Amino acid sequence: MELLNFDSRSVIILKNNTFSIFFVSFEFLTMTFHLANTWKERGLQMQAVKDKCNRIIKRLSLPEKDARVQGLIHVRQLCNTIAAVAIKLLQNAEIKTNIPIIMKLLGMRDIKSLQSCFNDLNPNSKKSFVTMCQFALENCIHRVLDAIPGEHSQGTFKKSAQKIIEITDISESEKKLDIILVPTWIRNTLHAGGIHARDNKTIIIDNEPYIFEKDKRFSCASWSQIMHSFLNALDVYEEIICSKKVNSIRFIKSIN
Repeated sequence: MELLNFDSRSVIILKNNTFSIFFVSFEFLTMTFHLANTWKERGLQMQAVKDKCNRIIKRLSLPEKDARVQGLIHVRQLCNTIAAVAIKLLQNAEIKTNIPIIMKLLGMRDIKSLQSCFNDLNPNSKKSFVTMCQFALENCIHRVLDAIPGEHSQGTFKKSAQKIIEITDISESEKKLDIILVPTWIRNTLHAGGIHARDNKTIIIDNEPYIFEKDKRFSCASWSQIMHSFLNALDVYEEIICSKKVNSIRFIKSIN
């Protein structure tokens, strides 16, 4: 039996060239929080984020260059690139016969080098994915706010998010503000080496606690939690950009 630890929240066990893999239904993976046990499950959770982006884009029925559409397109693109490269590569590494092919593709000569590559790839891919996705969605909110007559972006994302939720009259405003801020807090904490630097925060989404304690290391940045946080944040973004006030704007220019 060979043990390959490629993720802080999961273990890959190779035994007699076979794997004992636990699968749950795709519906279960997307309807409630589930901490993935395999890279295949993480891939399905990533696909759920892509599908939600596509569904909202279809609902908006706006030109591709509209800032509202561009924000969602960028999230989808980041799923297809930064997230998919790490997740799909590690998924294929769960099959022992694929290991020589992956090593050749990456120019690795031994299993130790491959393990080192994967151990670096996974955390850096998560950090890059969260950073770039959050940047795309924050930019979307700033552009939408600037396009509303008499309004303008507020400088920080939190202030802009508070303002846009207020003027679009979204229900449960405080709860939904927290939901769209969770990916921001994950990003900021990852950039601080995994140590949360600000006030204590605990947000419960689908019975999953996202806990941020000042000056303490956090443990809510698995791929499952990242995808789950964006999946729920996208629901709030959908409410915002499909609200009567925002939907009445025919076109919002993107900065791209």
